[in-house]
Amino acid sequence: MASSKPKRGKIFLILAAIALLTGAGAGMGFSYLYDFPELKYLRNYRPSTITRIHARDGQLISELYQERRVPISLARIPARMRQAILAIEDARFYKHPGVSTRDIVRAFWRNIRARRLVQGGSTITQQLAKVLFLTSERTLKRKIKEALLALEIERRFTKDEILEFYLNQIYLGSGAYGVEAAARGYFGKAVGQLTLPEAATIAGLPKAPSRFNPRTHPKRSLGRRRLVLQRMREVGFITPEQERAAAGEPIHLVPRATNTAPELAYFAERIRRQLNRRYGPALYRSGLSIHTTLDLGLQKVVHAALLKGIEEINRRRGFLPAGWKRRRPPRLGDKYQLRIAELAGGVIRAAVRGYEAALEIPGRIDARALREGDLVLGRVIRVDRDGKTMTLEWQDTVQGAAVAFDPRTGALRALTGGTNFRRFQFNRATQAKRSPGSSFKPVIMAAALVKGYTPAQILMDSPFVRRMPGTPREWKPRNYTNKFYGPVTMRFALEKSINLATIKLLDQIKPKTAITFARRLGIRAPLMPYLSLALGAFEITPYEFTSAYIPFATGGIHARPYDIVKVTDAGHRILEENVPQTHRAIPPEVAYQIRSMLRGVVLSGTARRALKLPGFVAGKTGTTNEYRDAWFIGFADDLILGVWVGRDDNKQMGYRASGGTAALPIWTKIMKFWLDRREPVLTATPPSGVALVQIDARTGLLPSPACPGKTLTEAFVQGTEPTERCKRRATGEGLFGG
Repeated sequence: MASSKPKRGKIFLILAAIALLTGAGAGMGFSYLYDFPELKYLRNYRPSTITRIHARDGQLISELYQERRVPISLARIPARMRQAILAIEDARFYKHPGVSTRDIVRAFWRNIRARRLVQGGSTITQQLAKVLFLTSERTLKRKIKEALLALEIERRFTKDEILEFYLNQIYLGSGAYGVEAAARGYFGKAVGQLTLPEAATIAGLPKAPSRFNPRTHPKRSLGRRRLVLQRMREVGFITPEQERAAAGEPIHLVPRATNTAPELAYFAERIRRQLNRRYGPALYRSGLSIHTTLDLGLQKVVHAALLKGIEEINRRRGFLPAGWKRRRPPRLGDKYQLRIAELAGGVIRAAVRGYEAALEIPGRIDARALREGDLVLGRVIRVDRDGKTMTLEWQDTVQGAAVAFDPRTGALRALTGGTNFRRFQFNRATQAKRSPGSSFKPVIMAAALVKGYTPAQILMDSPFVRRMPGTPREWKPRNYTNKFYGPVTMRFALEKSINLATIKLLDQIKPKTAITFARRLGIRAPLMPYLSLALGAFEITPYEFTSAYIPFATGGIHARPYDIVKVTDAGHRILEENVPQTHRAIPPEVAYQIRSMLRGVVLSGTARRALKLPGFVAGKTGTTNEYRDAWFIGFADDLILGVWVGRDDNKQMGYRASGGTAALPIWTKIMKFWLDRREPVLTATPPSGVALVQIDARTGLLPSPACPGKTLTEAFVQGTEPTERCKRRATGEGLFGG
């Protein structure tokens, strides 16, 4: 319906009525008549809209916004929704010129009776003017500006255009702006699918969104809905029968939607941080579409596997699940994993084997981040067996991170930085700098292979003592098993993760050589040229270190990691776009040799738990001193996956929490999902410069009848193959012993 265009004289009469009825003195005049804000932009008005982050298949991951709004045309807003709003807010909307003298007179007399400003008599157009251009102060000056703006808006726009602006702009509680966002937020459906009672519930919100919010004040909301339905019947929009039927319907709300699902929160926050640096405030109001590389199915499995794995690690630390079957009752010193049943006054309450458990939250823990159902750890410090109650003290949990890439492109397929983003917003995948331990050994050995060493190279595993620069003590490293293996092949040293043999190898090739090679793999973490580098004695994030394994899985090609495919604006124009960027990092022959050696870690080394997986997998465990860090980084042909677990305070996890027992079980759960859901992939074939030679497994020489025992097929760069046959093995406890 087109807007009426009141004559200049009528406008003056309306303004005079406003001034008179609101008590304005004669000196007030009409100084505001042409003092309008610039309204031209309203013709191309674009309200603040939601930026959406999508997975690689287009599914929604997260939303970013200052105002949660889903703009929608008036034609898509059903009549019952429009009628409900008009009935309660401005039944004469299509009849007045933007300001209703009838409503002003009514409001004037109510204000006189109350001796204060209790009602404003604002039309929908006035409300729109206030929301777009004015403050909410309740003053005469603001009310006159509001009326003048409303008249000017009505002069420039049709009634339908004004109503569309209004229905998309108004705040309706629970973070929802506009009727479409409110319909989705409260009822989980589009506004076009709302029933009459649902539409009336939303229509009751503009007056006081907090006071009449159906989530927080359901009784008030029902009362307000009855008033909306009554007004709809009074103005002829619905029949008395429809009013009675709708008034009797209970309010059925969908659960409050979180902005981001728990399993997606760490990834979504990483994307938000990156884009916030580039787009600033526009990121939250411009309706951008962010298309990422995330594999949603894999991400959910990664998160679930990490949670399950850390619960198991805590169980091995002695923290039993609350429902754990144990014959004896709880006693002092028992440790439990608790699901929060109630949280009040800084105290957690839960049920443990028929006992009511209370656990006080330490001051260093933000209690606001805890929710019912969260898992926490406690140790029993008081038991009342008669009253069936117990008191526990807070204990810290083990944490973890997991990162997965497509090694062929560098696309980030999954990332989680902890067990609960709401409690722990520190992203351990990208921010935690931890020692990689023995998982750095493949880098040392690959650097040696580049210098002409072979996987069959004999290394001496024997005691090592060295005075380190700047320290008064001698350095006496030891093996994980506290044994010495004597002469071993490089392959055997990697498969069994032998420290001393690797240290002596690094001593031969020099630490600076290994550092230069690490840079070629994309490692940018600070590396010092000390022999302790062989044991991974430096700090690096799981994200960076996992990506360093990419060339081992791809024949020596390094793909730069990336997680954003493209960013488009509200008009679907591409603002930025990323494509895979690759380069030759290491020789293909060396990549194939390391790949083969890492496969040996699974077949006969420290990662034999992964043998049950179908198809080709390879990787390396990592464990640091006192079980402070546990790693497993490995790959199939089309996925590289790194898992780290440890404590945030860098204390030991206990119970011999090595890479093979703490990180590898999580890794295998994730990789099994990946391998089971896709067709088998052809494994890599040896590059032209590699010769596959059958050798004696212990000596690295060619087999002979004089050396019966295990043989294997080893990969050599052509020209480095062994030519000597094994003659006989020495006796003793070493690798060559009987």
